[in-house]
Amino acid sequence: MNESLDKKRIALFMAPLLTHGGGAEKYFIELAKNLANKEFIVDIITFDRDFYKKFSNFLSLVYFKKIKPIERETEEAINNQLDKARWLKISPKNLKNILNNYDIIYSKNEITDLFLLKFFSGKKMPPIIVGVHTPIFYPITKSLISKLHNFLYLGFIYKILLNKVKCIHLSNKFTKDLVDKKFKIDTELIYYPFSTTNMKDKSISNICELKFSDNKINVIFIARLTEQKGIDILINIIKNLSNINNFKDKFVINIFGSGDLENEIIKLSKKYSFIKYFGHIENKYVPNILSKNDLFISTAKWETLPFNILEAQSLGLPTIAFNIPGPSDIIVNNETGYLVNDEKEFLERIINFNKNNFNSINIIDNIDKKFRPDFVYNKLIEMFKKNI
Repeated sequence: MNESLDKKRIALFMAPLLTHGGGAEKYFIELAKNLANKEFIVDIITFDRDFYKKFSNFLSLVYFKKIKPIERETEEAINNQLDKARWLKISPKNLKNILNNYDIIYSKNEITDLFLLKFFSGKKMPPIIVGVHTPIFYPITKSLISKLHNFLYLGFIYKILLNKVKCIHLSNKFTKDLVDKKFKIDTELIYYPFSTTNMKDKSISNICELKFSDNKINVIFIARLTEQKGIDILINIIKNLSNINNFKDKFVINIFGSGDLENEIIKLSKKYSFIKYFGHIENKYVPNILSKNDLFISTAKWETLPFNILEAQSLGLPTIAFNIPGPSDIIVNNETGYLVNDEKEFLERIINFNKNNFNSINIIDNIDKKFRPDFVYNKLIEMFKKNI
């Protein structure tokens, strides 16, 4: 008897290529690998390069700026991570037939992903769970795009896209409360599974040859260089730090990432000696790089459950972030880092940082308690079984 015939089949759907290398892509890869090692057959379904390139050109017209598919990771690296799971890249015309081979679909929650899923997959589909990995509500909105985001996600358009969805998977408390008020759909609050042991092993097995200062406090920033990640705030903080006497003698800020605002960071790295910009780094080297630093900072304006903070805290790094949904679900204020309310407080926490005020073991233990994989995966498996 073929054992695979008894296993339920899960399709994890997202429109972008996994080689994009962001937090959602990391989560899908980890989810697929671990579910496939339990009692499911799991495939990640994305569109192929040809379609996603055309769709990016369409988005460029919508947003009045050039949007091109960014591939930060290699296919080989991703396939090595997936283990028993698979990544299938398909054309829109094949989406319907492919998805009908599964018992349940888990879809990324962005409007673009849900629209494409609804448009190309037809009326009859397996049950759908929507996982919220892009914030439904942006708490800090300065740009027109961010204001438009809140209008679309909290309005009738998103309600139409969620029609016939069986369940919404939330990863922070604020969004759970918001979705429960706005949409009449079953919800589950389940944090991302995260293994501190795996992070420690990766930090040892994938050695990065980059060198950091031995006699200064190494502050590290790893994120996309975009509006969401608060790069304008990071720039203001750096400029203010440059006016602090002897700051450059005590601290160095190591910045990793790429994106729309990359040139602004390059300019700052040339102007200020305490800023070191490294560009994008392969995901496999992130644990080792984090382990060589002393303090992690996140200036993000909105998040769901940020992978970069989970990674940093799982290696015992104190973290400074804004007191917004996501970071506030991870960081215990004054114990594993600082949750701040404005730029001034952010600046003060960096200037007055003393690593002796934090116990790395306590920081790691906090991640273990909240995000322990065996506990979280049991809840995720329960969610999938209940909705099949």
